[in-house]
Amino acid sequence: MQFVTIKNDTAVLAVKGTFNFGLCKRVNSELEVAMQNGCTKVTVDFDETKFIDSASIRMLCDVRDRVRPDNFSAGNAHGKVMTVLQNSNLGGWLKF
Repeated sequence: MQFVTIKNDTAVLAVKGTFNFGLCKRVNSELEVAMQNGCTKVTVDFDETKFIDSASIRMLCDVRDRVRPDNFSAGNAHGKVMTVLQNSNLGGWLKF
């Protein structure tokens, strides 16, 4: 998988560069595979993500709802990604 790594019961999502509408279907497919393989938690690592758009935010909101908020975390946001999350009132997602 290109965007999702499985670590025990956690699917770790990391997109390098731009995370936009064009990638949502592929990322979501990889998350589905991870969940079929026993992942019950999702962590999003924004360290190498340079930009996210509204479609990717919507997809992440759906993922968060699916796994429940207590099983969802995100971190390492900076630059434009941090700005977009804060402007969307999603800064509370950031745990690390």
